[in-house]
Amino acid sequence: MILSFTATAVFAHYPATLKIAEAAKKQPAVTFNHAKHGDTLVKSCDVCHHTQKGLTKAQTNTVDVKKCAVCHLDPKGKEPSMREMSLTKNPFHIRCIGCHKTGKKGPTSCTQCHVKA
Repeated sequence: MILSFTATAVFAHYPATLKIAEAAKKQPAVTFNHAKHGDTLVKSCDVCHHTQKGLTKAQTNTVDVKKCAVCHLDPKGKEPSMREMSLTKNPFHIRCIGCHKTGKKGPTSCTQCHVKA
């Protein structure tokens, strides 16, 4: 009983699904299955949260986990912008589609992620 309560408390802050809508002007928002990626597809949180090296799921209750939009919505430096439509300039397109192509699994076209309601 104590073990299950502890596990629930540790992972309570870990979101199951995210809606990425900050830059959704030309395409519908993307619904991202965060739990599936975090629990089974990547080995470490810093694969995506690359500015927080060593970040673990257990830390999400105690650490301020940076959303991608913090740096990539309106970047001030050389960071790629999530407002960019290009497959080679948008950070989500680069990271996500790149991983999907490498693993030969997951969506790789616009309408597979940007699903119209």
